[in-house]
Amino acid sequence: MKYKLLIICILSLGICTGQESKVDLNEYFSDTEVKDLNTMADFVQRELCGSVDETKFGNCFKFSLPDLADWKQSYVQDKISWRRQKRLYSEISDSTFDKIWGLCKTWRTIEPKYEYKSICFSQNENFIRFLKKMGESNPYLEGYAEKLENVGSFDSGNFLAWNIIEYPQNWDLEDRNVQIVLAIHFLTQNDKQKRDKKAIRLEKRDIRKMNRKAKRKNK
Repeated sequence: MKYKLLIICILSLGICTGQESKVDLNEYFSDTEVKDLNTMADFVQRELCGSVDETKFGNCFKFSLPDLADWKQSYVQDKISWRRQKRLYSEISDSTFDKIWGLCKTWRTIEPKYEYKSICFSQNENFIRFLKKMGESNPYLEGYAEKLENVGSFDSGNFLAWNIIEYPQNWDLEDRNVQIVLAIHFLTQNDKQKRDKKAIRLEKRDIRKMNRKAKRKNK
């Protein structure tokens, strides 16, 4: 709790001094895709904040940061409904989904072996170019774009939330493009945790085994 209070204090004192974004979404996305990106941002705001109001996204997100940055990493999973997220996918165009995401084969390397599909980066160059442009005023997003380009994977965990807490001057949470990037990031994280139920069950079982072994060693 004391860490959450500290974070709130930092956010209350910090003033976002990021420059207004000059990134034109239409240089990287079609009109339909831009509409879909805004729908995605609205969806995440509704799930995290309970309502949709672009002008209140920044404040809502700031006060969600202590939970988003918690090392348990369960806040997004608890707040964003997988059923509603799947419905969101059905409402946006295939073009929008394919510009951001793909479904990749994934394998468990330990017993029991299991092959399944998980969400991954689509390798679309326009999306990388968009993030690189955003990264011109935000070092974290610059690194995010480089990771997508060179490694092909989205950032995981709560590193993005901690970066906003530690470097609020780099994040203009009132910028719609920033809001869209955040929406994509957290939709990706939620999808990774919920798409394949069997994989989730096996992972939870692995964690329980590890915890039992750790307890036995500590006795």
